[in-house]
Amino acid sequence: MGQAVFEIINEILSYLVGKTGFAWFIFFIFGRILPVPVVRVRGVPIKVIIPLNEVGVYNTVKNWEEREPEVLDWIDAFEPGCTFIDIGASFGTETLYAALKRGGPAKIVAFDLTLTSSFNLAYNISLNNITKVDQYYLALSDGLKLHSFSEPSQYHSVKGREKYDQVTYNTLSISLDQFIQMTGITPDYIKIDVDGGEEALIMGMAESVREAKLKSVVVEVSEKSEAAVTGFFQNAGFSIVYERILEEQEHLFFKNIIFRKNPA
Repeated sequence: MGQAVFEIINEILSYLVGKTGFAWFIFFIFGRILPVPVVRVRGVPIKVIIPLNEVGVYNTVKNWEEREPEVLDWIDAFEPGCTFIDIGASFGTETLYAALKRGGPAKIVAFDLTLTSSFNLAYNISLNNITKVDQYYLALSDGLKLHSFSEPSQYHSVKGREKYDQVTYNTLSISLDQFIQMTGITPDYIKIDVDGGEEALIMGMAESVREAKLKSVVVEVSEKSEAAVTGFFQNAGFSIVYERILEEQEHLFFKNIIFRKNPA
């Protein structure tokens, strides 16, 4: 069924809510529905919520092992007891797996800026009784700043609006260097997946990238950011050990690059 059909259904529901007393039954039913499957990722059982309006979460869950296997391989190579910082954690694809797998990190710090993903991650952490993850609803960039940020809504068929239209709000950022200075948490491993914000983010980790403890970083880059990100880490004493294109259209692409610190 097309968008127009669902817009009509939404109009009918809006009328029922606004003009009648029958709407309570709709909320009584749908307010109690939330799929919480146990997903096995490389044998690790993970409980995850899938709100019915979040098709992207469903698609990611169904393809969890296949979507970015190199990142799961990277996590599997962590030594037990390490510290992992997950920047752009979404609902927890890497954070939850790392936290629940045997011999995983002793400490995980997860950041995400999107409203829905941050709530889903917080709920998933609680649902799985995880205590070693510190979650922050905070932007990491090149310093203490105010930002305007947009994310897609999770609504497909709102009359007069584009499908999955953008919503905009204001938020605060700090740099990774500032965060580490404030908390004293120094990572062994960092994942960066911030959808275009990676150049500003690395400018805010000029000190932390040179921490002796830091061993490896995985970054999702685009054709616009690849040269700057690669140059930054190579100048800090890292080498590329793996890279894979995730999406490509003509001269546009996204790819994962895994950097490892060169031996002293």
